[in-house]
Amino acid sequence: MAERSIPPLLRRLAKGAWWLATPWRTGERLRARREHARAAADAAALSPFEEAEAVRFAHRRRGDPVLPAPSLDLFDDADIAAAAGLPAQAIHWGLVSAESIRDTATGARFLVDLWRTRADLRERFPQGWTERGRAAFEAWLGSEGAQALGLDGARLARLVAALNADLGARARQAFLSHDRAGRLLPHGLTPAGMRSLWRWFMRRDRQLDGLRLEEIWWLFLQAAQNPGRELMLAYAFAPAWQRARPEGMTVFGRAGFVDWFVAEYGAAGAWLNPATWPDFYTPADQVRVAYRNRPAWRQAHPRAFAGLVHAQAFLSWLTTDQAGLDVEAKNWLRSLDASAIAAELASCGANVIGHFCYPSGLRVSVESMVEGMRVAGVPTSLRDVLTDARDEPRHAEYHGLECHDITILHTQPEPFFDVAYERAHLAESPLRSYRIAYWYWEFDRIPEAWVAHAAQVDEVWAATEFGARGLRERLQIPVRTLFPGVRLAPFTTRSKSHFGLPEAEFTFLFSFHMVSVMERKNPLGLIRAFRQAFRKGEAVRLVLKTSFGDRHPVQMRELRAAAAGAPITLIDEVYSPDEVLSLMNACDAYVSLHRSEGLGLTMAEAMLMGKPVIATGFSGNVDFMDADNSLLVPYRLVPLGTSIPPYDAGLHWAEPSLAEAARMMRRLYDDRGWARELGVRASASARANLSLEAAGQRIAARLAEIRELRTGSLAR
Repeated sequence: MAERSIPPLLRRLAKGAWWLATPWRTGERLRARREHARAAADAAALSPFEEAEAVRFAHRRRGDPVLPAPSLDLFDDADIAAAAGLPAQAIHWGLVSAESIRDTATGARFLVDLWRTRADLRERFPQGWTERGRAAFEAWLGSEGAQALGLDGARLARLVAALNADLGARARQAFLSHDRAGRLLPHGLTPAGMRSLWRWFMRRDRQLDGLRLEEIWWLFLQAAQNPGRELMLAYAFAPAWQRARPEGMTVFGRAGFVDWFVAEYGAAGAWLNPATWPDFYTPADQVRVAYRNRPAWRQAHPRAFAGLVHAQAFLSWLTTDQAGLDVEAKNWLRSLDASAIAAELASCGANVIGHFCYPSGLRVSVESMVEGMRVAGVPTSLRDVLTDARDEPRHAEYHGLECHDITILHTQPEPFFDVAYERAHLAESPLRSYRIAYWYWEFDRIPEAWVAHAAQVDEVWAATEFGARGLRERLQIPVRTLFPGVRLAPFTTRSKSHFGLPEAEFTFLFSFHMVSVMERKNPLGLIRAFRQAFRKGEAVRLVLKTSFGDRHPVQMRELRAAAAGAPITLIDEVYSPDEVLSLMNACDAYVSLHRSEGLGLTMAEAMLMGKPVIATGFSGNVDFMDADNSLLVPYRLVPLGTSIPPYDAGLHWAEPSLAEAARMMRRLYDDRGWARELGVRASASARANLSLEAAGQRIAARLAEIRELRTGSLAR
């Protein structure tokens, strides 16, 4: 019987009976209901803006002028309340006194109040919260400001911390990650759209993003201090604008973009003068963008960037009447250091689209790759692939355009590969780039769906030969092994006790991401091996560091049950990169009884840190681990047996010997001197073979080959 034919009363009774029969899922159901209700309310809050956008679009289609939107006066309590459609007490906390400054949050509220009530400070430090003007405002706070405001040393330190904490970043991320809001109000942080965006922020449920009121205030006040910058950021994350005016952020097209923006949104003001905008894009990148959008330039100079001589000739040609540029663009070109710009244009670069803000091994990998390219002198243009609003709030820092003719898509085939540009808020360049997919895989056979994804790119890179073999088996395009390089970023040295761990215990660490499939990471097997290795009362501990356990409640319950009663600490938190390395450094050894790994990044990091490492002797990690620099656990290959998405039941992976793993852990515990020697050998081996410099040089060489292949057939 179709569900819709069941009477509503019977449907409710059936659902109630199911709830009673499965009480352990009540919390999950209630959370789902709350989230559904919040999402519905959030969608309804955008309805007025959709109607306004429809009216604006109709005006533009008829050729009628778009009237300027009412401005928002952030310093007028009555106006901000009217704009939000809420009472003032719902959008402001009341004045915060100096005596009430207890932490960064109250310090931020105090600064918001100070900025709103002190017109003299706004006039003296017009960009006091921005990177350009913050130093001067901070200096004032530390001198005459502290005295005038009655701030002692502790309260002043909290204000300075708030000033430098980029408190608007999470609010900006919430806006950028909201597809509908971004589509309807791309100009929302400019004076032309601020009133509407203010209403949206103030009327929506802040619990959806976990935002605090002062974070929203901070974002708007900071945006008001530099509206030209906000217009540039709006363009950088509005693909529709990028498609409409593809040269909009270059000296060759910014005047046309401003005219277009004024016509579209009825904007006015001195902030629309491009001469006042910050330098987001280098001169070389601006030339690259224009070149990719101007067929006449490419026809006149088809090998414009193929070498220094070609680049110099092209730049010289741009200043002639043949190029058809206006006086402003010609004068700008003549003001540049032509030799330096030509050298930069001749350098083979790449656009890199990847997970720069998602706390995972993918982020570490793409950051390492880009750093290696930088060391090798390869220019890059970077975009972050947004997963959701819980990513680190730095998405707006990655605003590069697709200006190079090679693009590396450093994101897995699923779930974001097909929408990588969309989630990066980037319009694809009209001139298609040569596309490289950088993929990790943990088996000798790739899923069928990957073949279709591969049809969108020109070649695939893998981090290890293990991963590359599975890709080559199925793909018709080139597959190359290009290790991304591994480095230890600077980190804070912290004790075991900082993480709640006993100082006297020998501590094994395993770090993994719950999203990466717990069965593959095999922490349950590690727990069993640990229990075999050690007796009750011995000064030893196993630490399992994971994250996003709330998304996998069943697996988390399994982990806690398996660890119960043993000296095992389970940490389920999203750590910063600094904290991740800090924890690894505090522990004595690293162990991974994985069933399969595409690379094994945490093992490489532990080796670089000089830790003895125990790991399954199978898959990507054996590209850099051997019997001399680590302890490799023997294994047997077994079929999965059942499907574990995204892995098919017929795939094979390793089943490591728990008895051997227990013996190895026991030896490290019993022979600390030998353990230290193994760590020294591991560090030396990793430094020699996993360096960013070597990885960057290999990537640079392949990019140069691609450029030569693409331009070699053109007239020289």
